[in-house]
Amino acid sequence: MQKLRILCLLGFVASFTITQAQTNTPNSREPEKKQVYHSPAKAKTSKSSKKKITHTKEYEFYERVENAAREKQRLLKKLSKAQFSDHRHFGHKRLPKRRTANKMRYCNECGIRH
Repeated sequence: MQKLRILCLLGFVASFTITQAQTNTPNSREPEKKQVYHSPAKAKTSKSSKKKITHTKEYEFYERVENAAREKQRLLKKLSKAQFSDHRHFGHKRLPKRRTANKMRYCNECGIRH
């Protein structure tokens, strides 16, 4: 009888510990663990817009350099015109007429007879 009682007690304790190990009930020492499902986030297409910063020293420097380059190109284009590059114009916009010697007149612009 003694052996039966010990065997029953041992079986009861074993079954109790097995059931306790299988059930994960939350308590104050081990709160309930939430199962988290991880899914990768959708890749967002970022629209990168160029910010217009106008108050930096570098920006102002490059602005001055670009303006100077534009001005130089404009002057070169102007100087490539015939009135500046061809010596026969004498500074006139259009080539002066060639008159005969008895009909030549003094020019008001350049002071040369032509």
